Amino acid sequence: MSNKNIKSDIQVLMYHQFVENVSDGGKIKLFITKKKFEWQLRILKFLKYETITFKDLKKIGLENRNKKRYIILTVDDGYKDNYSVLFPLLKKYNMKAVIYLVSGIDYNKWTIESDEEKKFSLMNLSEIKEMQRSGLVEFGGHTLTHPSLPSLTDKELYKEIIEDKKNLEEKLQEKLTSFAYPYGHITPRVKKMVKDAGYDFAVSTDTGTGIIEDDLFDIRRTAIDTGSLIGFLKKISPKYLNYRYKKYGNKKFKDKELGSKS
Repeated sequence: MSNKNIKSDIQVLMYHQFVENVSDGGKIKLFITKKKFEWQLRILKFLKYETITFKDLKKIGLENRNKKRYIILTVDDGYKDNYSVLFPLLKKYNMKAVIYLVSGIDYNKWTIESDEEKKFSLMNLSEIKEMQRSGLVEFGGHTLTHPSLPSLTDKELYKEIIEDKKNLEEKLQEKLTSFAYPYGHITPRVKKMVKDAGYDFAVSTDTGTGIIEDDLFDIRRTAIDTGSLIGFLKKISPKYLNYRYKKYGNKKFKDKELGSKS
C-alpha cells in the first residue's frame, strides 16, 4: 500500500518502567534504560517536538492539534521508577508525560500472578502529588487492580473503572481526563463504562485507527522499547500509528458471557 494514502496524527507513545540498568528490569521486559530514554528525549528536543498531556490536548482543541509538532508520552501502571528515574529526566528537559495509575494495590500483583514476574513497587501518594505539583505530569485512570476488563461482570467493571476514578480524583483533588485499558483489552461494553465514568479520552494498544478523532475512546499507541535510533524515528512518525492500523487492523476481544454479568 502506498504511504500517500496514510493519514497522520499526533503520535502517542507507550512506556511502562524505567531502569538504571538492564539487570534491574523484569523478565517481561516492559522497561527501558535511563540512558536510552534520555537519548530518546534528546531526539525529541532536537526534532522540536512539544510534549503535551491530554488536558493540554483538550485545551488546544482537536482542530488545532496539527498546527505544531506535538507528541504525547504515556506511561502505564505507576511504578516507583516513574518517580526515581522518569521524573528527574522530565524536569531536566522540561517535558511532560501522562501516567496511568493502578491505584488499588501497591505492587505489580497482576504480572506476578500471570508471569511469575519480580515484585516491583508502585508509587505512593506523596510521590504522585509531588509529580502532579510540578505541572509536568498528568495522571489518568488504569483501574484498581489491572484486570482484563472484558472478563468482568458489570458490577466489577463499575468498581474497577468508576469507583477507581472517584477515589483518585478525591485524592488528587483534580478531574481525570484520560483512561488506559489494562492490556489494551477493549470491547463496546468496556468502552461504554469508561465513557459513563466521565473520561474525555481513552488509550488502547493494538486497536484504534491511529487517528485520534476517529474514536476518542480507542486511541492507538506505539509501544517504545530499547530499539535502534532508526526504529525510534520510525515510531515517532505522525503516520506510523495509522500505518499499523492499515497493516494489522484491530485485535478482537470478547466480553464475558451475557448470562454472567451481574
